[in-house]
Amino acid sequence: MIVSKILVYKVSGITDGLLLFSLDAVREVRKYSVKELGTDAKIQPNMFDHLHMKLFRAQRNLYISGFAVFLWLVMKRVITLINQLASVSGTTAALQVQADNANQAARKYMEDNELLKQALMEGEADKATAQGMELLRKEVEKLKDELKTSGGALKKSQSEADVMKKQMEGLAREYDRLLKEHQVLQNLHDGGNKKDE
Repeated sequence: MIVSKILVYKVSGITDGLLLFSLDAVREVRKYSVKELGTDAKIQPNMFDHLHMKLFRAQRNLYISGFAVFLWLVMKRVITLINQLASVSGTTAALQVQADNANQAARKYMEDNELLKQALMEGEADKATAQGMELLRKEVEKLKDELKTSGGALKKSQSEADVMKKQMEGLAREYDRLLKEHQVLQNLHDGGNKKDE
């Protein structure tokens, strides 16, 4: 619990820092983009070059900080998707084990039911075992009820497993889409760096 709070503060601190750098870069670009500062260029010839140099640096810082904020947001989203995928995978495994156990129990009850039916058919000729047959009938009814309960639990767990699989597939598609989008943006950024050189 404490570790997660520390991570939240660190993440918010990084986000705040990146946003602060971006806002400072926007302020610098606006500061050096003003046309009135260039009117004194006739008085000081190097001032015009100096202003353009500062404007270039401010624009460069704006692009770098903006791209860093964008990458930070993409990384946060990817990490969130990976965490959700891991939790869904764990839940799916638990539901699968539960469904297998319910299926095994249902098979056992069905086999017991068949054995009881055979015992009832063989025992009808004997009137002395009427009490035993009554007990067996009660046991059959009890097993039928348990079978219905187990069947319902099996259907419920299978439907939950299907829902979890659909969620996991959706998360995987979203992750792939974000990964492709990140690659395209990375290629665009790398292409922009090559043009600048």
